[in-house]
Amino acid sequence: MSLPVLSRDEITAEWLTDMLRQKGHDVQIAAIQAKAIGTGQVGATYRIALDFESNPGNFPPTIVAKLPSNDELSRTTGKSHLTYLRESRFYQTFAGKKPMAVPDHLYIAFDEDSHAFTLIMHDLPGHVQGNQLGEPSQEEALLAVDAAASIHAAWWGDPTLDTLDWPNGTKAVPPQLDSDVLFGMFWPAFCDRYGDRVDANMLTVGEAFLGKLNSNYDTRQSPRCLTHNDFRPDNMLFNVADPVKPIVIVDWQTTGVGIGVGDIAYYSGTAFDAAHRREIEPQLLARYKAQLLERGVPDGDLKHIDDDYCRSAVAGFLMGVTAAMVVERTDRGDDMFLAMARRSAAMVLDHGERALPQ
Repeated sequence: MSLPVLSRDEITAEWLTDMLRQKGHDVQIAAIQAKAIGTGQVGATYRIALDFESNPGNFPPTIVAKLPSNDELSRTTGKSHLTYLRESRFYQTFAGKKPMAVPDHLYIAFDEDSHAFTLIMHDLPGHVQGNQLGEPSQEEALLAVDAAASIHAAWWGDPTLDTLDWPNGTKAVPPQLDSDVLFGMFWPAFCDRYGDRVDANMLTVGEAFLGKLNSNYDTRQSPRCLTHNDFRPDNMLFNVADPVKPIVIVDWQTTGVGIGVGDIAYYSGTAFDAAHRREIEPQLLARYKAQLLERGVPDGDLKHIDDDYCRSAVAGFLMGVTAAMVVERTDRGDDMFLAMARRSAAMVLDHGERALPQ
């Protein structure tokens, strides 16, 4: 029997008490208080403070709930682009099954018709969200690479991935709208909207990839694995003092199956301004390879990884352009999407022929 999907108002002290008791937690919650957190463009996330009637033992005083966006356009995008479905399926299918740097969840429910969902997770109050408009420290960047390796290695080359009918990029999922069509629709609108904020590098890369994104991705050759596909600082929570979870990767709305190093290229291209990226890029790629080998990935599987990294450099640019046009518009959102596109365009041009379409 499917679990019920709840709205924010339906997550009550009584319901949480019953749900947590079914999970084996001996608690009695008298009242709750919810406060919106994060800056998600598609989902609405709340920290819920729990007022216990009696001593809850080791159960923490806060939990986190994630629900569909309160914005109608973002909700429509979440349904039409299957982002709510993918995040829900990720927690139902993958989270907690193997060691990965992902949140520990308590409850996940999804409605097949409306695509409404309810995700309840353990809180990480000591963790701090990354900032897409800044730049990560070296320590944060290395943690991000380690987290990616934990996810990719856990499902490296797993043939069952291609039997799933919901992640991006599997053989069982016919494309709703291929990348060339999607980019061809949104690139002119993006340029019209942002005008002179679209710099020369962005214009060069945008024009170079019109009609050529699919063929560019087809050149990648490494074994496939589970991928995040929006692997950037805003979707990372850090606490370097936490020995168990110094980093947690959130927002699994773009879960897919593809080339793992694509997540690293996406991160490098969207997280750093050009000068900083050029300095740290070789170290990040070397760290990623070493982490994969340490986690049991065969050395022979890495022979194409450098080329695949370059071929994936455009991914952050593509996301910056397309996502800007399909979610609720905010000042921070504009700055964020432009930064992603600007940084990734510089990365593509830095890698030249290896990153540009053939």
